[in-house]
Amino acid sequence: MPPSTPADFSQRRLWVWLVAVCIGLGITFRVSNLAQPVYWVDEISTSMRVSGYTRADVRAQVATAAALSPADLLQFQQIRRDRPATDLVRVLSLSPEHTPLYFVLARGWAELFGSSVAAIRSLSVVFSLLSLPAMYGFVRSLFGQKSRLPEQLAVGLLAISPFFIAYAQEARPYSLWVLLLLLTSQWLWRSLQTNRWQSWAAYAVLLSLTFYTSLLTGLVVIGHSVAVLLLHHRRWRSYALATGGAVLSLSPWIWVVVSNWQTLQDNTRWTQVPIPFHEIIGTWFYSFAVIFFDVPVGVRAWVLALQVAIATTVFAAIVRATVVLIRETPNSIWGFVLAGALANPILLMVLDIARNGQTTAPRYLIPAQLGAVVVLAFWFGRDGLRQGRAGRVARGVMGWLLLLSLVSAMILQPSPYLKSRNLSNVEIVELLNGADGAQVVSTPHYIQDLMSLSYELAADTRFYVLPSEGASSAGMLLDLLEGGRDTFLFAPSAEMVERVAQRGRVRLVYEPPPLIAGGFPLTVWEVEW
Repeated sequence: MPPSTPADFSQRRLWVWLVAVCIGLGITFRVSNLAQPVYWVDEISTSMRVSGYTRADVRAQVATAAALSPADLLQFQQIRRDRPATDLVRVLSLSPEHTPLYFVLARGWAELFGSSVAAIRSLSVVFSLLSLPAMYGFVRSLFGQKSRLPEQLAVGLLAISPFFIAYAQEARPYSLWVLLLLLTSQWLWRSLQTNRWQSWAAYAVLLSLTFYTSLLTGLVVIGHSVAVLLLHHRRWRSYALATGGAVLSLSPWIWVVVSNWQTLQDNTRWTQVPIPFHEIIGTWFYSFAVIFFDVPVGVRAWVLALQVAIATTVFAAIVRATVVLIRETPNSIWGFVLAGALANPILLMVLDIARNGQTTAPRYLIPAQLGAVVVLAFWFGRDGLRQGRAGRVARGVMGWLLLLSLVSAMILQPSPYLKSRNLSNVEIVELLNGADGAQVVSTPHYIQDLMSLSYELAADTRFYVLPSEGASSAGMLLDLLEGGRDTFLFAPSAEMVERVAQRGRVRLVYEPPPLIAGGFPLTVWEVEW
């Protein structure tokens, strides 16, 4: 390689400054507008758990057909001093699919800073900010100290990624999972290099915490186990002892899962809803493109075509970077990185194909997305400052990815970041707030959606949650509703619409298109008696 020239140093400084700007913007985006995005149903579930309520608890208290205000529903989002902290243990055990660490930490956080939307989300922001130095340490431990550009660029990509910014502002465990995955991987790699018991002990503790953040950590461990067995077999015994200790520490929660197996199946039934194979493939591509291009999903043909084209270029860049990593690093390095990154998506994809389901949601593929950031940072760190075609390609791709990330993050900042389940909240709120004293009738199945809407609805809105899902409950409407108010049915079944139509005129006033086959659009119907 020719010696470095002043132009090389100038170019390096330019990229360092660009990365610094990305980090600064990423931090700014994480800490701003915390209360603005829609508090969607998964976050509603977080606040319910933290406050010590299950869905059954809430349904028992509100599905009585009595008139309720938004404040009546939002009381289940607040910690009440008259409810013991032991309720949290009961609630978490009834949601065995979610390991408890994040929710326990969120309870303590809420005790200190309150239960507001901004306060609860700020805990995820803290974890996300800590993940930036964790990424730096992981990449530096992998590729050595000859050049700081790969680790700096990895931090920049992680900081400005619209996907990781979105989850940094969401009251869910994923931001904590990102942090612990990076720390666990770094200490596993360090342990494989030094074989010191202190490193193995730190790895075991971190892995235990990662297990208690997400059960999907088990898939990452499968990948790491394959890498250690094939590429670091001399460390196999130490690895087995440390990993076995972490698994053993999870045994209390394994008992909870086994004891509540049917509950787990019921809570995750949505992942088994069949969807067409082409939509499964599209979800896979989107799950990787979303790292750098994460904007609200559109349903117009030209928007979808643009998103597919951009997703293809992003996926091609990740593949190219992976090829460079394999070609330019020892088997021990690229094998470790790819095994930890790919085990999770491969196993989930096989599961999706086998049962035609939708397990591979982007948030479940975080290990692979972190791996993509690492391989891209290595590629640019190796080729980005070189002269010739290889350098121009690397610089062009990296500039394109940073630009995509910046544009996506800026698009998401001024407007609410809407999840598919509550994509229609803004329109529904405008419709109901524009009515004359809206009274909304729904069923127990949609209580969490009503809570999500309640954060923005007018205080004089009235809810009537019928005691059951059946059409027979619709017969209670005439006895419940107040005169002089506009009446709406929220996401009613076809049977309910038919039953109400026997008493009065019913017309559909809002119906968003489903984003995927089998989706559940939150429709609104107006009733005229």
